[in-house]
Amino acid sequence: MNLFGNGVNVLLKKVTSLLLAIALVPMAAFSAAAAPASVAPKAVQNAVKVEYNKKQIAFPDQAPIISQGRTLVPIRPIAESLGFEVQWNEATRTVTINKGKDNIRLVVTQKIAKKNGQTINLDVPAQIVNKRTVVPVRFIAEALSYKVDWDPKTQTVLIADNVNPNQAGQQEKPKDPTKPATDEKKPEQVAFIDKESVEGKTFSLANLGVYQIVGKVEPGTDVTVTLEDKTYEVEVTAEGTFEFYQSTNDGIRSYTLNAEKGGKKDTFEGDFKKTN
Repeated sequence: MNLFGNGVNVLLKKVTSLLLAIALVPMAAFSAAAAPASVAPKAVQNAVKVEYNKKQIAFPDQAPIISQGRTLVPIRPIAESLGFEVQWNEATRTVTINKGKDNIRLVVTQKIAKKNGQTINLDVPAQIVNKRTVVPVRFIAEALSYKVDWDPKTQTVLIADNVNPNQAGQQEKPKDPTKPATDEKKPEQVAFIDKESVEGKTFSLANLGVYQIVGKVEPGTDVTVTLEDKTYEVEVTAEGTFEFYQSTNDGIRSYTLNAEKGGKKDTFEGDFKKTN
């Protein structure tokens, strides 16, 4: 009977069991800590909802997100739910939104948008997320002219129609049928710019962008070109032709051409064609 040998075997078994238990503890702890981390991003993505007049808007492939403290929403599902027509130009990365007389344009990565020729500053630029253009919520209010609120408890963007004084309870005074109707003056439409002749081109030189715009306007017209937030005066020949050159920041994709004469103004917005 070998008592010494049996004692060694028992001791080795205990040491082996202890080492195995120690080795398994950090693996189990790591697995427990790592498991919830894989589902956290999905919960954040699905937290934000959007409602229009208390009806939830569906986002089939990209939900609203919160980035750097700003709520960004996919523009196409919202704009189409509000009755707007949305177009996307892949070459210029430009979103165009139309409804009635309203025309809104914005370029991805730029912190400005244009509504009927007027500049709207954005908190953050439009971005591409999962092949969808997302914009800050404030853009909906300023560009599309809707009331926008935020419900922090339910993480919901609340969009509603703007209410005018008559809708808020103030009754409009009936017109006196004994008085002749007066024609409402409509703004006079002018066409100083030959829009078919206008062409914008751009190419890169070192770290700069070189921009060229050519076209024709009515002789005697004052012409300016706006690139992002800078406006430049353009010389016009006696025949009404003009040629504009400017080197500035690279990456500008659109421009605004203004022509003024006799207190009246004509505006044209175009996209640059890249030549290299």
